[in-house]
Amino acid sequence: MAIPPVSGSESAAVTSNDEAAFDVAVQNAQENQGSEMTPELEDMMIEGAITIGGQMIIMPRANDILNEAMSDE
Repeated sequence: MAIPPVSGSESAAVTSNDEAAFDVAVQNAQENQGSEMTPELEDMMIEGAITIGGQMIIMPRANDILNEAMSDE
């Protein structure tokens, strides 16, 4: 089955709709910057930070320790 070649010129073009949507999102973020963080949001962010910390810091080291313990040396 033949597949037509892909040209990079079409995929790199930014449409005015995309740019307008981005500008609206930036404007909304700037307007809501002074709003207070709710306790629920704070709890979710703390839980997410702990999860990410475990995945990026603790688990690779635990995997190394397990591999050393299981090696024949």
